[in-house]
Amino acid sequence: MNYKKFALFFLFFLISFVTINFLVWNLATKHILARNSDYVTGDLARIGYITNLLHKRKNDTNLTRQHFEINDYNFQKLEMITLGDSFSNGAGGGLNRYYQDYIATYQNFNILNIKNYQQFNNMNTILVLLNSGFLKKAGVKYVLYESTQRKVVDRLTMNIKFDTNTTISDINKYYNFGENTKSQSSLKIPKQSFINNGNFKYILYNLLYNFSSNAFISKTYVTTINKNLFSIKPYNKFLFYTKDLTSIDKNTQSNLETVNNNLNELSSKLKEQEIKLIFMPVVGKYDFYSQYIIDTKYNKDPFFDIFRKLKKNYIFIDTKAILSEEIEKKDMFYADDTHWSYKAAKTIANYLKSLLPPEL
Repeated sequence: MNYKKFALFFLFFLISFVTINFLVWNLATKHILARNSDYVTGDLARIGYITNLLHKRKNDTNLTRQHFEINDYNFQKLEMITLGDSFSNGAGGGLNRYYQDYIATYQNFNILNIKNYQQFNNMNTILVLLNSGFLKKAGVKYVLYESTQRKVVDRLTMNIKFDTNTTISDINKYYNFGENTKSQSSLKIPKQSFINNGNFKYILYNLLYNFSSNAFISKTYVTTINKNLFSIKPYNKFLFYTKDLTSIDKNTQSNLETVNNNLNELSSKLKEQEIKLIFMPVVGKYDFYSQYIIDTKYNKDPFFDIFRKLKKNYIFIDTKAILSEEIEKKDMFYADDTHWSYKAAKTIANYLKSLLPPEL
């Protein structure tokens, strides 16, 4: 091949490469990868490169009260502290994305959503806040600990130090309450070039989904359900996360008894300071909708069947049972996301309303 032919071949390849990327980006991938701080597309759609099930939504709130995050808390008296994962941090996006805002509105509560202290896990963070006297000084009456179902065993069977402690001044210094530092969610999202490997993944994944429910290599499963439970077309398509399946083997009787024993011990320690523990395991999307999946090759998750039978001295929010009563309303979870919608958050807050007295 002489130089001229090589140059023409290279030019043809370059033009084709740019053109394909431009077309795939503008027709498909920019709708899942070009994110901004106002509009949200679901995590399952992003990681699976799925564009035909997007439930686009704008972050907004119409509630009369909102909870405190660390950077806007100025040592007000608190009725409740919440600690958890992405569900507690509003990762699902959309209208009233924080369940804490519903609780704050319905109960007239001051609520602080707090993050882990230093490198501590969730349980040890609660314990250091308790043992240091921080919770008592803040007037806290309830600690709501939330965890997604697939992570409960990992988080609550690991090393828990019930005597862990520090000083209130160290806690205040670490969290730097009330300082308007930029949170990760408020940082400017870098502009995505239309030439990126996401375009290749979009083509590859959408080809492979014709042969495998998880495209062989994707972390998003695409299955079919026998009931219309979402408002996004095609109504019978259902997305869920691979770790909803891989975590099932951990949900044994023995492991969940250990989880429950640790929660009972934590509750007993909180009660010594007249604080009540609320444990809210958030039902996984797969488990919540599994009875409607047409393909029966997937295992059943026994988590709630086992856990609801265990003896508890804390308030247990059975999210699977509570939300199942409202499943006919559609969109309890977002079609394109692992997270629940405002409908589920509102339902949970209404349930708590029947248990907890409001603050007058």
